[in-house]
Amino acid sequence: MKLLNLTSTFTGDIPPRSTEVVYCGVSTFRDACYQLVSSFLLTYITFSGLLSVQDTASYLAQMAVISVIVVICRIWDGINDPIMGWLIERVHFKWGKYKPWILIGGVLNTAVVLTLFLAHPTGWGFVALFGVFYFLWDIVWTINDIAYWSMLPSLTSDEKRRNNITTAMQICISVGVFAVYGAVPLLVGAIPGMSSAEVYGLIAGIISALYLVSQIVLVLVCKEHDRTEETIEEKENGQVRFADIFRLFGKNDQFRWIIIAILLNYLAAGTLVAFGMYYFYLNYGYGSSRGGNIQFIFTVMYAVGTLIAQFLYPLLTKILNRRQMLLGSGAILLVGYLALLFLGFPLFGDTPVAYGSLVWLLYVPAVFIFFGQGIIAIVLIVQLQATIEYNEYKYGERKEALVSSMRALVAKWGSAIQQGLVYGTLAATGLYAVTSEISNLEYMNNAGLYENPSQFDADVQAIIDGVSNNQKIGMAMGMIVAPLIIMLAAIGIAAFVFKIDEKTYNTLVSAIAERKGKDQGKA
Repeated sequence: MKLLNLTSTFTGDIPPRSTEVVYCGVSTFRDACYQLVSSFLLTYITFSGLLSVQDTASYLAQMAVISVIVVICRIWDGINDPIMGWLIERVHFKWGKYKPWILIGGVLNTAVVLTLFLAHPTGWGFVALFGVFYFLWDIVWTINDIAYWSMLPSLTSDEKRRNNITTAMQICISVGVFAVYGAVPLLVGAIPGMSSAEVYGLIAGIISALYLVSQIVLVLVCKEHDRTEETIEEKENGQVRFADIFRLFGKNDQFRWIIIAILLNYLAAGTLVAFGMYYFYLNYGYGSSRGGNIQFIFTVMYAVGTLIAQFLYPLLTKILNRRQMLLGSGAILLVGYLALLFLGFPLFGDTPVAYGSLVWLLYVPAVFIFFGQGIIAIVLIVQLQATIEYNEYKYGERKEALVSSMRALVAKWGSAIQQGLVYGTLAATGLYAVTSEISNLEYMNNAGLYENPSQFDADVQAIIDGVSNNQKIGMAMGMIVAPLIIMLAAIGIAAFVFKIDEKTYNTLVSAIAERKGKDQGKA
């Protein structure tokens, strides 16, 4: 294997083994870095005493402004995703179509993430810093993310090999996600002498360093697919225009439907996780030794369910078609969500059924939920990639980067809607006032005003004990009921409205190959 593959390419439908392994493997560190910001930045802000915690009104105002910034930035991020896809299709470097953008985004993203977690102004000063650097994070992450995902469908058109690469990549992604979801609740509050803000900074430093190294390794080791045929098509069909972003969505009906399904899936699947630490802290106790420990074990179950799904997916493709997998996963999700609702919330008394010695019951539905979500995620990605060949068959152009950019677009829009749902639920139930009080105690503890750590724990627990059952059940509506309905809608679209099944896809690929053979014969 040549170490420096900056300009080396490969031909055919079989990528070099080193390219497959590295391409899939680096997704572990990419998604660990993404999830740290996406899932824990707001929790870090909420509980670390960075806002005006001694004034509840100012705290709530600052949280409201931060939530608005997040929603606006994620909507903008969704818009700049297809812009980035257009740039990738239009601007090509001598050492690759995708790798230069991956490296540029990787370096800039590392700097921005470190600033978000290591800079500690307080009050409105932090809100201002957050507004600037969260906006920058949207941009620099997009540069890296669109280029990375756009490279996937270009590696091969063989459905079996593409399924295998996608599955391997999803497994690596899950490892990164699980590592962050496990490490944060387990470490925050558990390292003597370090405040929660300092622990978050330590985690961010380690993850950012691993992320940057992984992106450099990808650029040095991976080969891109030869673009000779693509260049010929570009000359014949004309250069990619920015308006193609909208034309693609308008004219490719199957792409349009699957994008809607993916939007709903991202919104639903991420909502349960977005409530994570709020749910565990307010139901089972604040800190790593209480709710954080339970969340860690819940995350292990998350990993178990998702990894089982990803390891079984290749086997399931041999006995079930994609529609059957979607419907079966939907049934499993329904059971899991309803079980979590009835076991994890105080519907029948002052505490949930899964509490104390029975807390282990909480982990059972997690396996069902995340197994179902794992299967659905892979099926939707495979269906999305099939629209590339569908577009090539109908219109003679693939547009991998534009297709991949639209996936990222709806991921960000789903995240924006999700943030609105979380904020609305916590504000409507009065739970943000509770987090304000806890954050104030964190501020006092970080300032050394507590001589006895046990008194800090007792004061926090007293605040949590004041949370009513109605407030917790209100959280359940946003955390359980709404995502379940949305997820079932996504499954319905992907299973019954999307029409490119396995047989249709193989027909498309064969027709495209026959067409290219005829064109080469004429040449």
